[in-house]
Amino acid sequence: MTTKNTRVDDDGRAYAGSQLQIQIYVNQRSEELTREVFTRLPDLALLHPRLNWVSPLEKDRFSEYQDTAFLKACGLEHLSDELKAFWPRRGPVWDALASIEFQKDKNNKGILLVEAKSYPGEIYGVGCKASPASRKKIEDALDRTKKWCGVPADTDWTGPLYQSANRLAHLYFFRKIAVVPAWLANINFLNDQHSPTDCDAWQKQLKKVKSKLGISGKGIPYTTDIFLKARNRSELSL
Repeated sequence: MTTKNTRVDDDGRAYAGSQLQIQIYVNQRSEELTREVFTRLPDLALLHPRLNWVSPLEKDRFSEYQDTAFLKACGLEHLSDELKAFWPRRGPVWDALASIEFQKDKNNKGILLVEAKSYPGEIYGVGCKASPASRKKIEDALDRTKKWCGVPADTDWTGPLYQSANRLAHLYFFRKIAVVPAWLANINFLNDQHSPTDCDAWQKQLKKVKSKLGISGKGIPYTTDIFLKARNRSELSL
């Protein structure tokens, strides 16, 4: 679970950016969010699933989760040892998560992983800063994921686009190692008042990102880009 920081108020409500926007959609516009997920992920929609949004929830002070905590939030804590073998501690902090129930097999749970951005600059970071031991595990996981995605082994996934890469690696973990139905949604907010980006600008920037990751035209399965209108912070107090 993430700790309190100056980006949120005393109740955990974010002041701005993608953190605020995903809080609004999960808590006040969950039906709209779910519909858009199904529209953009038709292979998921065909299974007639039920999405249960488990974070960031107002009743939990909008907590975001990582490592074993995110597995537990989605009812998948039995995968803890497998995840630890695949990826070191202090893995991705997920912007939002949904547990998936399937109508035809209620005992089989899936997971929707969500990464949210309010402007393209948020996609880039400082790269992987893990210790040597952790970095070896990370690089092994990324190499396996690159192979699954059909990406050349020498493509740099530990530099500025490391965050995007490690999200793909966790999708690989669920699909190929844990054998759990999983999907990854990259949600991009349109015209956030603090950093306005329209759909055309998003598309151009995402094209560059995918080119640098080596996934342009690859059609990576079980993942999609979603575009949602940015909302006003006042919606969180409805």
